[in-house]
Amino acid sequence: MEDDKRFDRSIRFFGHEGQERLRATRVGVVGAGGLGTHVLQQLALLGVGALVVLDPEELDNTNRNRYVSARHDDPVPGTLKVDIAERLVASLAPDIIVTKAPFSLTSNEALDALEHVTHVFGCLDHDALRLVLTEAAAAFRLPYVDAASEILPGHPPEFGGRVCVAWSGTACLSCMDELDPEEAQDTNVRRDRAAVYGLPLAQGEATPSVVSLNGIIASLAVTEFMVGVTGIRTPWPLLTYYGASGTVRVRTDARRGCYYCKAVRDAGDRTAVRRHIT
Repeated sequence: MEDDKRFDRSIRFFGHEGQERLRATRVGVVGAGGLGTHVLQQLALLGVGALVVLDPEELDNTNRNRYVSARHDDPVPGTLKVDIAERLVASLAPDIIVTKAPFSLTSNEALDALEHVTHVFGCLDHDALRLVLTEAAAAFRLPYVDAASEILPGHPPEFGGRVCVAWSGTACLSCMDELDPEEAQDTNVRRDRAAVYGLPLAQGEATPSVVSLNGIIASLAVTEFMVGVTGIRTPWPLLTYYGASGTVRVRTDARRGCYYCKAVRDAGDRTAVRRHIT
């Protein structure tokens, strides 16, 4: 009865069955940063059943312009991003089970955690890790929602982002040609880079990142997850937001039968996904 009151306005959209489907999910969020904290906030408000949060990093002062629920008095260094995520979810929905995994994606602990989720969000900043997550999601047959935002300095700057959804083995980042081949093969690049958008690059240069842009992309990503889980419609394979024109474009022309969707899907550890462990 209490849940009916809490989720009344949601239930009016996708029904009691839709709410129950959301409650049955255990969602992994890889990257609890500028995008990831927005995603976590919305998943908590939707009423998912459990969350597994993966991020090995601590809060940095440059994160404070966009991290949902990061407090002005959180110590830097000394505050794990997964702790911020847990606090955020607890403030909204203390009944949601949160499992913290302060580990790199390329670790046994992270891959073990992903084997026990029903869906996964990628909120990462490099194609090397997106490729690892693409393979892991296919191997463990996990619907995978990948979110990315970008600001390219200029006069005026270019800004936007995209959401790519690998939902049922018919499209993924590889199918949609959304992975940079050179960057995706650079498996060492993440060893001395932070885990989320806007933190120092390998060359010591920071990328622009703002809260509202991350919020737009996170909302698009969570909406595709929501409509897919509740049965409103099948998620679109690729949504791209163009900030200059304020438009969102949909692409469905996936390159069918890529290696990950065809050979890796549902293969589990037989794919040797753990070869990525550093």
